[in-house]
Amino acid sequence: MTSLTFLRRVGSICALAGGVASAALAEPADLVITNGRVITMDADRSRATAVATRGESIVFVGDGAAAAELIGPETKVIDAGGKIILPGLHDVHIHPLFTVDPQYDGERFDCNFKGKSVDMDETVARLRACLEEAELNADGWLIGQFFNPPSLLSVTETYPTVRAALDAVSGDIPIQLEGSDGHAFGLNTAAYQQAHHPETGETVPIDGNSLGAAYAAYAEYFNTGPDGAPDGTAKDFARHIIGAPVPGLENFKPVLGELTELMASSGVTSLQDAMVTRELADVYAYLEAQGQLTFRVRLNTHIDSNLYGGRTRALDLTAAMTAAKAMRDRFAGSHYIKGDGVKLFVDGVVEHPTQTAAMLNPYLEPVFGADGDIARYVDLDGPVCVRARAEAQALADPVAAAEFAAQHGFSPSRCSKRGGLLEFTPDALNRAVTAFDAEGFTVHMHALGDRAVHVALDAIEAARASNGRSGLPHNLAHIQFVSEADVQRIGDLGATVTPTMAWAVPFWEYDTTVNPYINEVTSIFDMAALYRTDGLWGERVYPFRSILEAGGHVAAGSDAPVDVPTPQPFVNIAAGLIRGDLLPVDPRDESVSPELVPVMVNAEETLSLDDALAAYTINGAIAMGQQDRTGSIEPGKRADLIVIDRDIERLAQDITTIWDIAETEVQLTVFDGRIIQDAM
Repeated sequence: MTSLTFLRRVGSICALAGGVASAALAEPADLVITNGRVITMDADRSRATAVATRGESIVFVGDGAAAAELIGPETKVIDAGGKIILPGLHDVHIHPLFTVDPQYDGERFDCNFKGKSVDMDETVARLRACLEEAELNADGWLIGQFFNPPSLLSVTETYPTVRAALDAVSGDIPIQLEGSDGHAFGLNTAAYQQAHHPETGETVPIDGNSLGAAYAAYAEYFNTGPDGAPDGTAKDFARHIIGAPVPGLENFKPVLGELTELMASSGVTSLQDAMVTRELADVYAYLEAQGQLTFRVRLNTHIDSNLYGGRTRALDLTAAMTAAKAMRDRFAGSHYIKGDGVKLFVDGVVEHPTQTAAMLNPYLEPVFGADGDIARYVDLDGPVCVRARAEAQALADPVAAAEFAAQHGFSPSRCSKRGGLLEFTPDALNRAVTAFDAEGFTVHMHALGDRAVHVALDAIEAARASNGRSGLPHNLAHIQFVSEADVQRIGDLGATVTPTMAWAVPFWEYDTTVNPYINEVTSIFDMAALYRTDGLWGERVYPFRSILEAGGHVAAGSDAPVDVPTPQPFVNIAAGLIRGDLLPVDPRDESVSPELVPVMVNAEETLSLDDALAAYTINGAIAMGQQDRTGSIEPGKRADLIVIDRDIERLAQDITTIWDIAETEVQLTVFDGRIIQDAM
């Protein structure tokens, strides 16, 4: 910035401050925060030292001397003590109601694994202890909550499958392990017996026969063993078919205070519930009716392709649109709630064994040796796999499959060139996005794999071609892998992406379920090998900066309670700035102080602090279609503000202190002019 430009900006702020203060002398402010460092996040990234609010609006941004003129006998004055003042934060991909623990009355008991790594021996011991504590009804369920998805692979000699482990806990009580990613599940035989067909509602147990008959259209959601029977692991829509009890309004009522306190203490004053059903909408309606709602919220009605069509049968747009309009109409008169969003899953997740993320390239097939490391890769284009694909029907026989595996060291199914799963056909997705765009709905699409991102962008382009530019901020969640061409398309379309920045940081255990299946790596225990910077992992993973440079908008979503149970905005901000951490040189080293090595994830895609803050403020407001009301600290906008406890600008300047940003605490939260959290 030139000195002349800087002087002009300072002058404009002073002029604004003086003008507002003079006009407002006759009517004092309700709240004045002074002696702060106001990062306004306006278009000019203006700075100030004081802010004043009246009613639900900001009326002044400027210096302390001018702010003093707005102080009347009833004005609350807060000295920020030089601390940073930010706009209220936006979390535009979160499942807020599940960041607290609903209360149950015998219909289910939640056994919380807290995302820790366990093997099946440990899983059984933990579930047995929970079952002794549980007081279940005759038809009650035991739920293993926040279960670490890679642990579904940690079978033991005692329990060679997940199903065997869970059956050992109980043969009568249905048990469901809920992966902390929201996509992977574990089931016992009693749970399989509770399955309901999604089209008829009829109780039809899941077994090898029904997966080939009644559930043939949904069989890919259930993993099976060599004998063709379910092995106890499942994914995505399997959850709906199994039908474990889900919480409703009465379960949430006792803990809604915890919910609002969590959002306030996190500084979140606007959020987008990424997947809402009619039952969950009841909770928001109740919160607002009770005067307890302390954040703005957009509800995204979930349009499931397995229920409304679009995957294995024709999309019923009439039924889907009816559901979306019912949600929008329900909250048409709400002050804080909008029901004008819809959620579409384009694909699933990339990690093994789920691997439902839709990829442009087939998943690779590493073969692990006795030492747990990669011994070799299946040659997908070699003669063995070419023959296996040609004889797929014959090799589906368990005996033939076992003979193939004994001869070659891997099952014939690993030759199939799996590319993940599109939840909607491209044509159905185009039709859906075009229709919702025409009716004024913002479409929020889960698109994680690079093929899913490509198909989602095609759908936005189809809507534009049919309807013109509606101005609706259709957004893509997660975008874990994006091709270079589609990065540019995101910019050309002016689209918004809503990733979870903390996922762009190395986490060895998770990354061993992803990297070897995307890039050929020689070892999962050698950090340089596992995190090789070339290939798809280095080129396409979480391209935040490239999307910004192309002209797209990067907003932020925690996806809580997926991975972690809280929004943790400043953890995400720190992760976006550094995209790296210190990992053990050898993860098998169990010493107290193992040797560490820095590991980066696509380091060229780091964000600046301004970019990361924009993701949580003005870009978040853009993603929610409310940038005219929130996202920056400017006169006329809603009085949503936070004060934080540390100098994140200073911490961001030194790579050795960036992670200290993650420890930031919100000391004051103002929502709509009301102080809803005060730890000053």
